[in-house]
Amino acid sequence: MAHNHTPGDRKMFICTNFATDEDYTINATCVAIGEHCYVFVEEGWPPAQREATDLMNAFDHIIYPMVTATFGNETGVDRDPRVYIVLLDIRDDSLYNSTSATTLGYFDGNAKNKIDVVFLDIDQRGTEKKSTLAHEYQHLVHHSHDAHERKWINEGCSGYAELLCFGTQNQKIVQFFTRLPGTSLMVTDNQWDSSDDKTTGAHYGASFLWILYLAENYGDRSGYPGHEVFLKNLVANELPGMQGVTTTLAGYGFAESFEDVFKRWVVANYLDADGADPPFGYAGINLTRHPQRAGWVNLSTETGLSHSFPRKELLPWSAAYYEVETRDPAQVSYTNDRGFWMEKVVNRDGEVVVVVSPLEDRGAFVLTVSEEAGNRSAGTAANGTPPLTPAAPRVAR
Repeated sequence: MAHNHTPGDRKMFICTNFATDEDYTINATCVAIGEHCYVFVEEGWPPAQREATDLMNAFDHIIYPMVTATFGNETGVDRDPRVYIVLLDIRDDSLYNSTSATTLGYFDGNAKNKIDVVFLDIDQRGTEKKSTLAHEYQHLVHHSHDAHERKWINEGCSGYAELLCFGTQNQKIVQFFTRLPGTSLMVTDNQWDSSDDKTTGAHYGASFLWILYLAENYGDRSGYPGHEVFLKNLVANELPGMQGVTTTLAGYGFAESFEDVFKRWVVANYLDADGADPPFGYAGINLTRHPQRAGWVNLSTETGLSHSFPRKELLPWSAAYYEVETRDPAQVSYTNDRGFWMEKVVNRDGEVVVVVSPLEDRGAFVLTVSEEAGNRSAGTAANGTPPLTPAAPRVAR
């Protein structure tokens, strides 16, 4: 039901203490009312009228129209057309928490308040606070369509919402991921929640890049007519994770499976630092560094022109990148002892880069590279292909 608050109204909210994982209550005062939102401020803090009005305007005129157009209309748990935005001092004291990460905001899908509400930490700067609001509002919308969506899809959509609304490129989490490219994209929610801070940051970075890649090559940024609602259909698809992506692609006439897109994506995560365009790079952001390499060798100085890298463990849907200096990239062959998928590309320095991924498999492998005139590998899963030639995604017309 609609509540029709007026400025000065007081209301109690049930909040989460992230240090103890317990609920507590606060009283907050209504400071601003927009077309699509109420803004409340926790009692004991200055009313911050100018900041509340700025946040209200950002939600009404940027966040609400952009997020709903891209991800779907919010159905919510109440009949009020307005969303509650609560500014408070979020309790996340790292002395008592298992992580040192600061909670900038959150959406509680448990609906304990029986209203549609987003909580924002009051200590954030104005631009950061608005970006967090876009992030959390996407979670609210996503939850109203698919409450059981995998976190790696949902968080990626929220990272993309920040970019859409305010151009936030999420460089910090992207850097976490480029430093840990062996992080699995398709991680379980429990694995995500139990990760340390750096790995959690890498999960956020991978998920953001994955949704951005889908948007640029298949969705609202692809330029294909009618694909403006690609992510809206993905959000509304109740099949989990990989299945949702594959069926959404098929619904638009794409022949690619999740696996096909994943292979292009792991290559794009390397080549974008070389200035590659989609589908082997990104248009909306610039990756400033290559993913951390798993190994490097100069074959020109190797006895017998062959080298085996140390055995390395990989998780499903992760990747490792090996750089090989050579006289002639065309004459580099490569193989691994597990049959993991591989791709060969050449970077801007003329080095061969071998990308290895177990795809849905996992385990330890040994990569061997060699340089022999006239000895080029056959294009199989475990024996490398010739250097990659970029090709545009296919779409049914």
